[in-house]
Amino acid sequence: WARARADLAAGRPEEAAARLGPLVRPGPRQGHFAVRMLAVPCYVEAVVLGGRGGQLHSIIDEFAAWAGRTADPQALAQLARCRALLAPADEADARYAEALAHHDRAGGDFERARTLLLYGQWLRRRRRTREARTPLRDALVAFQRCSARAWAERAGGELRAAGEPVAGAVRDTGGGGVLSVLTPQQQRIARCVAEGATNREVALRLSLSPRTVDHHLRNVFAALSIRSRTELARLLGPRTLRTPQTPQGA
Repeated sequence: WARARADLAAGRPEEAAARLGPLVRPGPRQGHFAVRMLAVPCYVEAVVLGGRGGQLHSIIDEFAAWAGRTADPQALAQLARCRALLAPADEADARYAEALAHHDRAGGDFERARTLLLYGQWLRRRRRTREARTPLRDALVAFQRCSARAWAERAGGELRAAGEPVAGAVRDTGGGGVLSVLTPQQQRIARCVAEGATNREVALRLSLSPRTVDHHLRNVFAALSIRSRTELARLLGPRTLRTPQTPQGA
């Protein structure tokens, strides 16, 4: 899943779809149900951007049922984004607006930026270039804020294609590194846990519930393809742990 996300960031949707297909599609290699559901939005994006066919509606229906009962605050936004990707042209604007409204309620720059990027791409490919610039610009800024350099490069390329200059190389806000695939909230939790904090200590430090911390930490492990706190501490290392944290509420 982490490699598929990297493929998407680099503009390689076909490779991402090939990696995620065995995980998401019905069959003997499904894997853990929760991981399958977390991977569905990436798979739908990869299939649609890659121009491949596929019976996506049944997968999205299953994801919708899961989104209705999960504690993941981004699930409803991701569901609306999946539906926007498959929507006919006269419905897509409304679907993207719905997704962004869910993002505004849930918080989290990274997933919102991904939706903005897809919306901007969709607008530009329909020659609505002027309209495309705003979501693409907002996506670029958000990716930079998350230190998601590969995603920022992709957003910058789309913005240039929409006719807006992007000065020099896309700015690297520094320190994201391996954490660039995580949301700002997940990054804060990952750093605390890697420093040795328990879930309850992280919850007190970040003004969250222990249940919310546990939910985010599971997503961190899945996104980074690791299984334990020890692996997380080893993966981040001293240099990453010294990276200044994004202020709470950013």
